[in-house]
Amino acid sequence: MVVSFHVNVVLRQSVQFFIGSAFLIKISPMLSFYAFAGIALVAYVSKVYGDFARRTAVIFQDILAHASAVAETSFSMSETVRAFNGLPVESAKYEDAQLRALNMDETQAWAYGTHKFVSDTLQYALQVALLFSCWVLGRAGRIPSVQLTQFLVYANFVLESSNEVGDQFARIQTAIGASSSVFELIRRVPSIRDPDVHSTISHNITNATFKNSQATEPIPLVSLENLTLTYDGFELPALADINLDIHAGDRVAIVGRSGSGKSSLLRVLLRFYDPTSGRCSIGGRDLKSMTRKEISEVISIVEQEPHLFPAPLIENVLYGIEKDCTHPETGEYQYSHSKREAVETALELAGLSVRGSHNDLGLTLDTRVGDGGRTLSGGQRQRVAIARALVRHPEVLLLDEPTAALDSKSEKAVVGALRHVMKQSRCMLMVTHRLRVIRDLDVNKVIVLKRGRVAEIGHPEDLLRKGGIYASLALEQGVTPVRRGNYDSSYTDQDLVNGNYVEQQPLF
Repeated sequence: MVVSFHVNVVLRQSVQFFIGSAFLIKISPMLSFYAFAGIALVAYVSKVYGDFARRTAVIFQDILAHASAVAETSFSMSETVRAFNGLPVESAKYEDAQLRALNMDETQAWAYGTHKFVSDTLQYALQVALLFSCWVLGRAGRIPSVQLTQFLVYANFVLESSNEVGDQFARIQTAIGASSSVFELIRRVPSIRDPDVHSTISHNITNATFKNSQATEPIPLVSLENLTLTYDGFELPALADINLDIHAGDRVAIVGRSGSGKSSLLRVLLRFYDPTSGRCSIGGRDLKSMTRKEISEVISIVEQEPHLFPAPLIENVLYGIEKDCTHPETGEYQYSHSKREAVETALELAGLSVRGSHNDLGLTLDTRVGDGGRTLSGGQRQRVAIARALVRHPEVLLLDEPTAALDSKSEKAVVGALRHVMKQSRCMLMVTHRLRVIRDLDVNKVIVLKRGRVAEIGHPEDLLRKGGIYASLALEQGVTPVRRGNYDSSYTDQDLVNGNYVEQQPLF
C-alpha cells in the first residue's frame, strides 16, 4: 500500500507544491514568506506525529505478534490444554493480548485524530491570515487585485498539497514502523553462509577423494582437528579440543550424559555452526569451503523427531531434490518415473512399502502425510526419514537418537531399516543414549564425551571391560560384554562386527 498508493500521492502532491510555490514567489515574495512559515509549522506538526506513529506501530506489531504466539501455542497444544483444564487460562491470555492491541489501536486513532485537527486548524488559520493580509494590501493598493486573486488561488493550492504530503508522510512512517523488524531481518548477514568464491574443480577433487580407495594413506572421510565450539552467551565451550578421524567403513557412536556435547558435534558436521577454533573437514576439504548444496550431497541425517511437511509422501522423501520433468497435459513440474521408482525402493527398504501386498497402510507416493506427518505414527515417520537418507546414497550418514522415541517393536523395524541405509553409506556417526542399539548396528568405535571433551574412545566391547564411563552407562541399561570363548585384547574389531561372539555374564 505504501509503494502503490501513499508514495504515489506524496510525489504527485510534492510536484503540485513546488509548481504552486514558484507562482507564489513570482506574485509576491513577501506574502510567500509568511505562507511558507505557516506551511513549515504544519510540516513540523506532521513530523512530530509521524515519529510518534512510527514508534506506536512497532509496539502495536509486537503486541499482535504476542497475541498470535499465544493462539498458536494454544492450538498446537490443544490436547494438553484440555487435559489439564487450561482453556480458561489460555483464553484469558489471548483476551489480555487482544485488549492490549485494542488499547494501542485506540491510542493510534486518537493520535491521528489530534494530528488532523491540529494540522487542519493551522491550515485554515493560515488561510484566514493570508486573506486578511491580502485585504490589507489590496486596500492600500500595494498589489493589484488580479494578482491578489491569483495569489489566494495558488496559496490554497499549495496549502492543500502540503497538508496532504504531511498526512501521507505520517502514514508512511506508520508502515515503516510496522515493518521495521522485517527490514532488520532482511539486513542481517548470516554468520554461516556459502563461500563467496567456489571452484567446480575443487568439487570434483572432493568427489574423487571420496572414491579413491587405493591411496597409500586414505584421507579420512570426516576429520576433526582441535575442534572447539562455544555458543554465543556461554562461557564454557560445548566442545573442547576434539580430535577425531572417521574412515570408510567406520560405524561410530557418540555417547555421554545429557549436555556432554553430542548434539553439538552433529551440528558442526552439518555446518549449522562453525567451530570457534580448530577445523572440521569432509574428505580432506574444510567444511567452510563447501556450499550448502555440496554438504547435503555427501551428508544425510536421520533425526530423532523427523520433520515432515504437509505434502505428498514422495515430496517428503525427495525434499531438496529438484523435479526433473513436466506433466504432458498440465505442464506442471513433477518427478520422473525413475525418481518415483527410487522412492518406492527406498520406502520398501525402510519398511514402509507402497507396493502390492506389503502396503498394509494403503499408502501411495501421492498420499499427503498431514502437518508434521501427523497421519503417520512415530515409527512410520522415522522410516520416511530413513527413506529420505536412503534415496541420496550419502557418503556420511548421521543418526541423531534414531530410536529414542520408539517402542521395542518399532525400534526393531527401524534398526533393520537403518542397516539398509548403512550399506548405502561409507561411514556412519550416531548419537544415542540407548546403548543396545550400538550392538544392533554393529558399531566398531565408541566415543564417550564428558563436558565437551573426549573421555573414552575404542571398540564398545573393549570399553565395556575397562570399567569406565561407558561401562557405567551400560550397567545402568543392562548391557553386558560379549565374547567368543575366552575374550582377549587380540580379538579383532571385524570379528566382533561379523558377530563371532557369544553372550557373557556381566564382568562388573
